[in-house]
Amino acid sequence: MKHVIIGASGQVGTYLYQKLDQVGEDVIGTYYRHPHSGYVSLDMRDKEAVKSLLSAVKPDVVWIPAAMANVDFCEDNPELSYEQNVRAPEMVAELASKQGARLVFFSTDYVFDGMNGPYQEKDPVHPIQVYGQHKVEMEQYLLTHVPHSLIIRPAWIYSRDDNPRNFVYRVLSELRMGRSVKAVTDQWNTPTPSDGLVNMAWKALQDGFEGILHIVGPERLTRYELTQRIAKAFGYSPDFVEPVSTELFQLPAKRPLNGGLITQYSSYRLVAGRDFEPLF
Repeated sequence: MKHVIIGASGQVGTYLYQKLDQVGEDVIGTYYRHPHSGYVSLDMRDKEAVKSLLSAVKPDVVWIPAAMANVDFCEDNPELSYEQNVRAPEMVAELASKQGARLVFFSTDYVFDGMNGPYQEKDPVHPIQVYGQHKVEMEQYLLTHVPHSLIIRPAWIYSRDDNPRNFVYRVLSELRMGRSVKAVTDQWNTPTPSDGLVNMAWKALQDGFEGILHIVGPERLTRYELTQRIAKAFGYSPDFVEPVSTELFQLPAKRPLNGGLITQYSSYRLVAGRDFEPLF
């Protein structure tokens, strides 16, 4: 099959490109702000550019991991968030659908308020910040207008990449400089390894899965517990991790506290050693 990945230079897109290439698929990756050798420059808000790419490639599958994912920036700039997280992917989905391509969209756990997690696919959404609201709007568009889409919700994505967008990298950067790391004890979630995420996404696509699917790691942890595990895994004392509350940071966007996802579909539950290589 032919695949186009919109946002192949991001944390998810990088692993997705590697996975598809590894299994022998024909893959075209795009980038926007982060140039990558062999990828195509594309602003997915540019309808003519997107149309031209899809017409030339004629993909069987279009993947959209690209997003404006800085939730605080989205909160302060809702118009920009809407343009990037709703209007642009809607347009890509419409064009892909007209060409007969299958669409895979990556959403977020932030569609839930985090009052009573972990959440299954069937649970009603209730976002508490702009980013989550816009992801919900995009999900609803796909369910209504492109019903054969695969909508994947991960949570707290992490990887081994030396990339400032990667939480593991940010923690290690502080520890390597001898600094302590503040980590909240009141946010619960299900950290998701990038390799496991794309492996299971590929399985779901091959299975012909349609609709919403939660793909997350097998454990539910606080950000504090996660940070401690990262420190230990890389040979640092967990004493460098300082427990704090979310309230300390006074961030623009609200965070789900009692969050996390689980899937009601047993065949799509990530298993360490089978679906991903444990990092900690």
